[in-house]
Amino acid sequence: MKLNINEHISTDRNIKLSINEVEQKYNSAVTSINSTKLPALFTNSNAKFKDGGINLDVGGGKFDNVADYLLDKFNCTNLVYDPYNRTAQHNNEVLKQVKDNGGADTTTCSNVLNVIAEPEAREDVIRNCYNNLKNGGTAYFTVYKGNGSGQGKANDKRQSYQTNMPLEDYLPEIENVFGNATKRGTIIIAKK
Repeated sequence: MKLNINEHISTDRNIKLSINEVEQKYNSAVTSINSTKLPALFTNSNAKFKDGGINLDVGGGKFDNVADYLLDKFNCTNLVYDPYNRTAQHNNEVLKQVKDNGGADTTTCSNVLNVIAEPEAREDVIRNCYNNLKNGGTAYFTVYKGNGSGQGKANDKRQSYQTNMPLEDYLPEIENVFGNATKRGTIIIAKK
């Protein structure tokens, strides 16, 4: 069931930017834990960020520790969209900045897919990465594989979920949206 759909249309560039949000049994608010530790995706040598570009961090959590790193290292602006850890006003301003840029140059989705139990909700997150990219843009995905068993497990005390799927198990879901994707080490790379 859809919670809401925010569509932002740029008529002058004929670009449609949208975020779809699907109801989830377990939201990911409690999984935003990296207040000081930089997520590994951003230091992965396979992740390339455009000098002067915009990166849309889909499900980036409540902390802004990535922004300074990207600005210092790549002169790249990091914009976080997260329906569980950011206000609607913040998220709308992020989408406006992405729209004004004609789309994001890159999108990142770090340790998000692995905390979503519902495949249709994971697909919407992947589609959000795709829909908000410029043509020719690149999306980067990483996950925490948990115990790697592929047997999902809820933590009812924390109201959270872990799929326990290894990275390669997400490849078909990402390819379903992007058409093709490549696993390189601990990262999946998909181009629009």
